[in-house]
Amino acid sequence: MISSHSGLVLLNKPQGITSFRVLNSLKKQLNSGKVGHTGTLDKFAEGLMLVLTGKMTKLAPYFTNMDKEYMATFKFGEETTTLDPEGEIIAKADIPTIEIIQENIHLFFGEIMQRPPDFSAIHINGKRAYKLAAAGEKPEIPKRPVTIYNYDIESWNPPFLSVKVKCSKGTYIRSLARDLGSACNSRAYVSALKRTEVGDWKIADSVIPDLFNPDIHIVTGKNLFNLLGSINILTVDSIQSEKILKGYPINIWIDKLIKPPQGYSAVFDGNDIFLALIENNNGKYSYKFVQDRS
Repeated sequence: MISSHSGLVLLNKPQGITSFRVLNSLKKQLNSGKVGHTGTLDKFAEGLMLVLTGKMTKLAPYFTNMDKEYMATFKFGEETTTLDPEGEIIAKADIPTIEIIQENIHLFFGEIMQRPPDFSAIHINGKRAYKLAAAGEKPEIPKRPVTIYNYDIESWNPPFLSVKVKCSKGTYIRSLARDLGSACNSRAYVSALKRTEVGDWKIADSVIPDLFNPDIHIVTGKNLFNLLGSINILTVDSIQSEKILKGYPINIWIDKLIKPPQGYSAVFDGNDIFLALIENNNGKYSYKFVQDRS
């Protein structure tokens, strides 16, 4: 049976510490090594992280494709090696006017092709790009498609531009700063960054690591999957529950149910205990995850 400490934590990561250090803090409080993220934040950044605990860590791949929202500050006139305040300045340029910025920011709306930063965790021939960059090499990182839903200017206090960005998975805000600076015939890097939303989860509902309480701040059961939105909820009886836990083919126990809709469904027993994640792919059913008995 899944434990009460298996679920999702909405964590507000502070500035100045790594995501992994934050996870280690949670591991100590949970007295368990079963803690995993669904997307890290750079050391200089702050904001919302989705952290899975206990047996729910196995479901991390299903939490990584959600859109995100950020509040960011770009500093124009300089570019750093890492495109953030922790890097060394490698180039300087004139600071553009707000009119020039407004003329060029629209180039980065919608689906665009974006090149991730040299200092990123992208794999290049089996090595992390940031390790190659730290060794003085220039990683050959191909551009990839990302979607920018909103890219709004909040304020302009030269050389600092504050923006709010709603974007798809895989978007690098540091690359947005670099590319906007270049489009304006200038240079720019991200001087401050805060992740405010992941999917339907908002930073207002998160907890800072020092205040985390395992008995209060772990979202479990149907509440977790209801917030995902794209995953349906099914409830089964005790006989069906037993068949699921024994690994019976889905077609054997699903006959008493209304057929699950297309896509993923989270299956619960009558006591609201999570049992399995299944998929209906055009009428073909498969298990994606089955809870064990331990």
